[in-house]
Amino acid sequence: MRSRLRSVLLATMPPFAVDGLRSLRRAWRRKPESKESSEILASAGRPESDDATCSAQARQEDFPEWEMVSDTDELWSSAAGWGHQSIVETQLAKWPSFLDSVAATGPLGQSHEAATDAPADYATHNTIMTFGYALGRAARGRDGLTVLDWGGGLGHYYVYARALFPDLPLDYVVKDLLPFCEVGPRLLPEVAFVTDADEALSKSYDFVFASSSIHYERDQYQLLGRLCDSATAWLLVTRTPFVEASDDFLVVQRPHQYGYLTEYPGWFMNRRRFIEFVAARGFNVEREFLVAEQPYVPNAPETAHYLGFLFRRSSS
Repeated sequence: MRSRLRSVLLATMPPFAVDGLRSLRRAWRRKPESKESSEILASAGRPESDDATCSAQARQEDFPEWEMVSDTDELWSSAAGWGHQSIVETQLAKWPSFLDSVAATGPLGQSHEAATDAPADYATHNTIMTFGYALGRAARGRDGLTVLDWGGGLGHYYVYARALFPDLPLDYVVKDLLPFCEVGPRLLPEVAFVTDADEALSKSYDFVFASSSIHYERDQYQLLGRLCDSATAWLLVTRTPFVEASDDFLVVQRPHQYGYLTEYPGWFMNRRRFIEFVAARGFNVEREFLVAEQPYVPNAPETAHYLGFLFRRSSS
């Protein structure tokens, strides 16, 4: 009942009011802990003062997984976001199970973010095979492929690429945050893991790939433009939320159900504006893909649908 009431309130409250509540909540959590509670937390292995790593249960009691918010400096700096250590730790714990699911001859239907005992999933299979289709289009007629995987985490899609095209030489670069790039080379030494955006974008690639990443950038179109500039022929942007009637608007996600004890802001992007932006940089849409993700945001003006787009440079 309490959760339902919160959803109703969020649906009727303007973003500035929601932001006010969130600020009050942060202020309350920043109150000093007693010495006794600090010692308990320290003995449990948790930092004494870590506002960004409050328990997932407490966070979910306060607000739902998704909500629309205003674009503020505080929002983009108040939590560790994708760089939170719990994300890397969770993905590392699932890495052996992930490799097993790919090495077998069955369908590629186990998400690297799902529980290790989760059954194969049609939606996940669709997303992975979409990547495989796009990579195959890019590889046609080539002896090898240079790839930029923007926001590629620990390199899961490189593993998919190797499974789907075992004989295709790949020069594969993953751009992500430091926690991933510290661990990634130990898992996949043949992959280049890069933390610096300018370094990653200093050269051109046959195939530029961004899965569930560009909408988490505050200036998402500035990043999108740079990705376009680095793609000599093919650009795949997928697992990205789009709306039809609304302008771009900002939401915050709390992905605690995946074991990620943090939150991060991201854009729901206007589909037409996105396509026109990429087209203006010399690309044509080759294929649009459906992605089976449709988050419920109580106070959003429109429901977003996750989609993917494969673009080809018109001169290639």
